[in-house]
Amino acid sequence: MKYDNASWHYGGNFPKGSPQEYGGTHIALMLKWCFLKGWAGELHMQEDRDDVERLIRGEKSATDFLFECCDGKFTDQQLNEEGNAFISVYFGEDGPYTNDYAATFGKQMYIAPESDHDFHLFSAMVEKRYRAFMNPSRA
Repeated sequence: MKYDNASWHYGGNFPKGSPQEYGGTHIALMLKWCFLKGWAGELHMQEDRDDVERLIRGEKSATDFLFECCDGKFTDQQLNEEGNAFISVYFGEDGPYTNDYAATFGKQMYIAPESDHDFHLFSAMVEKRYRAFMNPSRA
């Protein structure tokens, strides 16, 4: 299952002068968050383990990983079962991720690199949704 593809963003109504990588920033941030949770899928753990570890250590940007190892795409193959359970609901077709991202980082959408995003703020945004997902009765 394909959750997202950077080309869907930079191929559409995209700001002039923004590099194509900015169309994947919101995807890369999510991928980084998932990998930090330990949710890297078998595909990446077999084929891209060094890059996954470099991303986790902060030695490789998630945007570089997304375009170099994932061809700009975010699919269920990139995550393990636990990661896909959450992402299919949160990031999936009708999930609230895009609205959360726009509400938190809308002024940066498609015009700012990953490094200009506050990853702690991003993580707090996603963690809130993850906690609700894990404990639906408390949401």
